[in-house]
Amino acid sequence: MNISKNVYCRIGEDGNSNNGFIVCDEYCIVVDTATHPDQTRKDFENLKKVTDKKIKFLINTHYHGDHTFGNMYFSDIIAHKYCRQKLKERIPDYMEYIKDIEKEKFEEFFIKLPNITFSREISLYTNPKITITHYGGHTAGSATVYIPEEKVLFSGDLLFARYHPYLGDADILQWITALKDLLQLDITQIVPGHGKLCDKREITTHIEYLKTFYDNLKDLKKKYTKEEICKNLDLLELPEMGEKERIARNVEAQYDKI
Repeated sequence: MNISKNVYCRIGEDGNSNNGFIVCDEYCIVVDTATHPDQTRKDFENLKKVTDKKIKFLINTHYHGDHTFGNMYFSDIIAHKYCRQKLKERIPDYMEYIKDIEKEKFEEFFIKLPNITFSREISLYTNPKITITHYGGHTAGSATVYIPEEKVLFSGDLLFARYHPYLGDADILQWITALKDLLQLDITQIVPGHGKLCDKREITTHIEYLKTFYDNLKDLKKKYTKEEICKNLDLLELPEMGEKERIARNVEAQYDKI
């Protein structure tokens, strides 16, 4: 899907992960990969339909497998230093995980680590210019990819548009701060980590969601155990959205942190 002059994206079906493609003056840059390596190969074929320029960099917005399992097909991968660190730590778990799922989609699979890392922000002086900024929140190494000339942002999993977000590795208060910072950017199109294309209204919606989850869970802890809340998730008073099964996992992950 073409969303601006030089930016394309693939929106995952049924809330699966999204990824993007930036066609620069001399080469292409990819933002995140699909969950299944075979989808990454399909992405390459689709990209050939719009440009004959070669891919130079992949950018990982964070380390979760549904955004990094296609890393094996790229030579140079840019990510925040924590993204590389956490992905390296998770290799044994991820390799065990794929044994139990569709093996034909993971033929000759291996996890490739980012080989170019940064701490706060890195800019690629391409045409158009690309800025990669660390925010944390969703994960310690979560980053965004911003193309200011085209007013496009790849938010990674800082946004789950109309889906319950995954909070398993999250620092919720840092996440809220990150989203408030994103509101200051000049953006007309956002490619979220999951869900359909959106704009800055989704950032505001996400801030309210995270505040509601945090504040309500903090209050509920005074009366209920983790197990009791998980059995009655309506206590959290969250909006109706996709992937409702994530809520219990989020309570389990955040109960002792809040």
